[in-house]
Amino acid sequence: MFKKIVSVVASAAVVAGVLLAAPAQAAGQSINGSGSSFANNAMQACVAAYSTNEVTYTSTGSGTGRSQFAAGTTKFGASDSVYKSGYPTVNYTTVPLFGGPVAFVYTAAGVSDGLNLTAQNISDIFRGEITRWDDSRIKANNTKIKLPKKTIKVLYRSGSSGTSENISDYLAQNLPGQGWTKSGTWATATGMTTPKGTGFPTSGDLVTAIEDSLNAFSYFDLSDANTADVSIAKLKNAAGAFVAPTASAAAKFLNAQTWVTNGTDATNGTVTIDFTKSVSGAYQLSILVYGLAPRFVPTATNKVSTDAVKLAVGDFFKYVVSSCIPAKAASLGYVPLGGKLKTNALNQIKLIG
Repeated sequence: MFKKIVSVVASAAVVAGVLLAAPAQAAGQSINGSGSSFANNAMQACVAAYSTNEVTYTSTGSGTGRSQFAAGTTKFGASDSVYKSGYPTVNYTTVPLFGGPVAFVYTAAGVSDGLNLTAQNISDIFRGEITRWDDSRIKANNTKIKLPKKTIKVLYRSGSSGTSENISDYLAQNLPGQGWTKSGTWATATGMTTPKGTGFPTSGDLVTAIEDSLNAFSYFDLSDANTADVSIAKLKNAAGAFVAPTASAAAKFLNAQTWVTNGTDATNGTVTIDFTKSVSGAYQLSILVYGLAPRFVPTATNKVSTDAVKLAVGDFFKYVVSSCIPAKAASLGYVPLGGKLKTNALNQIKLIG
């Protein structure tokens, strides 16, 4: 095991944004949020740098973040996936905040960054059909790498996870009929009552576990992967190339996706990700983090929101999209929104109040 320094290529999709002044009534408020552990490093960096209002963010996992927002326990949520059930009883809006690649990581003895893996390899490892690093199916894509003759220790997210949901969606789309179901619950996602390996509730827990385990395999955000004592795999994309998870490769993939219009409350403001889409130079498993916030619905007598706390949420989201992530994404391993994605996100933020 070794410590490595990975330089993250800044996203070409960065579009400079102007941070608009917060409404006077939004200043000096205290707001709390919870959710995505995939997004945690970015959210903590933005919370620390933001000074207009007092913000706290707790990494709980996307599922808990959605349920806490729906229950009114928090003022906003962050999730790598949208609601399927348990919708808030109040009006809400969904805002894409930033994106990033999901990295597959490992501690295979003697193997550094750049192990080539396919969707089929990933599926076979998680479903227990590939159990050793020197399996011929892994060797086929890594003929110049000496693979250890060791058992693979599989680690996964046991809690309700947006990252797991996106991985299972990626595998279900690319490997139809092989038992994968889009789900944030790993047992349901894999189609196994008892999943192979050992589960951990958050990305942070996975980082700690894999750093302490030799010959292990897991997944989490690139931000954690860049600083953890792990090696990072390349993933074969639909164009046939093995690509490392970088901000620029993720931006290429996300910018090619489709914005949802005329949807329900659960889908407005979201992007339909086609994990089979062929995009040259793209990293195929790249996802978006969504902010969940109260939505103001104008009436004949009340056309503008005056709720200072809710307006503070909108101001923080605007700061994340327009200022914080564009400035910090390259160092953190995330992707700022650019072009139409950013324009649509800022329009969604205008609905908050």
